[in-house]
Amino acid sequence: MVAGLANGVAIGVLLLAGVAAGDAAAGAWAAMGAYLAAFTNKGGARRPRTWGLLVAAVVDGAVFAAGAATAAWFPVTLVLLAVLVFLAAAGSRIHPVLERLGTMPATALLVAAGSAATGAPMSGASVLVLLGGLWYAAATAVLTPPARMRDVLGPLAQPYRLIGRSLGSLAACPSAVFPADTARPQPAAALRRAEGAARELRGPRGSERLADLADPLVGRAAALADLTVALAATGPPPAAVRMPCTAVIRGAEQQLQRLVDTLTRRPSTGADNDPDTAQTAQSTRAALAALEAACDRMRAQVAAGALPYADSARAGRQRHLLIRITTAITAAQQDARALLALATTRLPSPPTAPPTVEAAPPTTRATALPVTPAAPPAAEVSVPSAVPPTTEAAPPSTPAAPPSTQAPAHTATPASVPAAASAFRRSARLRGLRWMRGAPALPASTSRHALRTTTVAGVVFLLTQAAALSHGEWATLAVLRVLRPQYAVTRERVAQRVIGNVVGGGCAAVLIAVVHEPAALCLILFVLISAGFTLRPVNYAFWVVFGTPLVLLIGDVSHPGDWLDAAVRIAMTLLGTSAALLGSRLLWPSWEHPRLAAHTAHAATATAAYLDTVLGSLGRPTRRPDAATTRGAAEKALAQAHTTCQNAHREPGHDPAALDDAARLLWTLDRLVVLTAALTTHVTPRTARIPALASYTGHATAALSGRHARQTARHLDALTDDLDEMSLYLDDLHTCRHRELAAGCTGETRSRAAIREDGPVIELLAAIAAVLGEIRTPPRAAPGSPTAPPP
Repeated sequence: MVAGLANGVAIGVLLLAGVAAGDAAAGAWAAMGAYLAAFTNKGGARRPRTWGLLVAAVVDGAVFAAGAATAAWFPVTLVLLAVLVFLAAAGSRIHPVLERLGTMPATALLVAAGSAATGAPMSGASVLVLLGGLWYAAATAVLTPPARMRDVLGPLAQPYRLIGRSLGSLAACPSAVFPADTARPQPAAALRRAEGAARELRGPRGSERLADLADPLVGRAAALADLTVALAATGPPPAAVRMPCTAVIRGAEQQLQRLVDTLTRRPSTGADNDPDTAQTAQSTRAALAALEAACDRMRAQVAAGALPYADSARAGRQRHLLIRITTAITAAQQDARALLALATTRLPSPPTAPPTVEAAPPTTRATALPVTPAAPPAAEVSVPSAVPPTTEAAPPSTPAAPPSTQAPAHTATPASVPAAASAFRRSARLRGLRWMRGAPALPASTSRHALRTTTVAGVVFLLTQAAALSHGEWATLAVLRVLRPQYAVTRERVAQRVIGNVVGGGCAAVLIAVVHEPAALCLILFVLISAGFTLRPVNYAFWVVFGTPLVLLIGDVSHPGDWLDAAVRIAMTLLGTSAALLGSRLLWPSWEHPRLAAHTAHAATATAAYLDTVLGSLGRPTRRPDAATTRGAAEKALAQAHTTCQNAHREPGHDPAALDDAARLLWTLDRLVVLTAALTTHVTPRTARIPALASYTGHATAALSGRHARQTARHLDALTDDLDEMSLYLDDLHTCRHRELAAGCTGETRSRAAIREDGPVIELLAAIAAVLGEIRTPPRAAPGSPTAPPP
């Protein structure tokens, strides 16, 4: 919201100043320069952000001047447009500054050429566009508040919000069985964002003290996510404890909501003695006491033979998990209050040392046969994205040999002179090849996308200019805004832009026809700019809804036009988006469905590695250090495969049955990762006493990574045998414990400890085996149907 208001002030004040000075056209041109610079504002620290905006303002102003000067020479404008579009499409692979500039230089060229073609007065417009961009850089440097600790608290709160929703779903349906119905992937993406925010605190923009406070909060969120899954995996609570168990879950959900409120509120409202927080904690403790009393009554009924011990054991496991969950929430609340007290702490700006170019050492000419050491490859200067581009360091020349390694001072023979010259030439060619290899090369996918975008934009610009269409540059701008490397993403943006232009263009037509006062238009534009830039990160369609009337009304301030301009805008958008969609499909298309099989196989392999790591750590005193690494690799591979599968569903020419199978497999792998993560919450050194555990470990990984159906079936059968042996072991423990209770032994015994520690592990191992069996089972329904698993 603050960024939206800052953009509204930085752009809207220029319009208002032009109206107040009696030159609305000058204010509109300056506002256009600020508008172009606003799209290059990528955030970040104040100093590099401001330098990046200054560079963008100068580049946009220079390109605008070039577009105005070459408007009469159409071929020159077309060549400039092609160069700018190609650099924008491949910018991320060429230089960070090009990535920051994006398509704004091409936009400035199109705006200048289109305005000059309509006969609009262009005298001084380039200077005004430049000054508008410079003003925006200076204004945002002042208006944008410095980064503070409260900016990090939002990402830290998001995992707790999602965990609270999971607990709420569990409490709303306590009789659901987790492995079959209520399995959902834990908030992995939110946890990764929280980890990234905490990691930044250890970088140049943070401090070790703040990071030491944030890291435990992130760790507790990850532990709570795993404990929530472990609680759901225990199944429905027995009838005797269902009401107090549900009450504790509801209390934990409310505590998490209060924790999120604490992290997202301002410091003045986050007092430690909040009565709502204290009341929620008190009610949760009362529910825990009621649950403990209900468990005691169940044990008495078991001793009397009225209930089986399995129900009592399940209630006990659920009570212990709820105690761990509420304890973790209480500790997280304390960490949140400590961070909230430092919410106004200003984060330092990172050091911005100017990039230096390494100077090549001087060369010396050897009179004798030279001893030429291997030349190192050319060093590339790494610059931040917000720093202007610099010249790459030239390849160093061959240094002179030190005195100790100089060639003997003898006179070269005539036969050695050609050999020395040939060796020197070969060394120079080798150094040149090494320098060329060190230069960055565009990947094939990037080159195809850049050529595709350049071709489509150039053809649309050529056709609109040849047909002399009014505001034809809007069609080319639509191509630049929607054309993306993936066809599915392009198709999605086409729909968003068309819908947004129809809605926004209709609103703009009404405003142009009704509002005629420049001051009123400036006020409306301030609202549109603020709302548009605030909602822009949420969804592209929101920006198009507000951006369409914004562009139309900026022109209407200086040159009151006809409301039919909105209809022209919609028509040009339809033309440009249709061309982009057609070009994305016909010109060097990059389809996702051929890659789906490889991405799915990689996700399965990464999941198998994580499963093997966790199963191998059972019975160890501590968790294996590579468990977090393999888990992160599995979650990343699954996220990539899910994205590929979603894009493939929106592409033509795919096999629907194969995509449905892939979606079902990925959803099952998600559940497997979640169950495996829940297994880590029960790891103790005494877990190794579970019989057939080593056999289960070997067969589970082999069942997931097996390539042949017969081998997989054999491993699944072996898992069934291992689980039968574990169930017999657990039944024996239940029988022994039942006899102890009947004899009046209600204290801690070896059998009671074994049931408490090994029972949940065996249940999770059974759930994992069931999921492994589902992976090899043909799908019963396609994704999207009422009986299909959620995407």
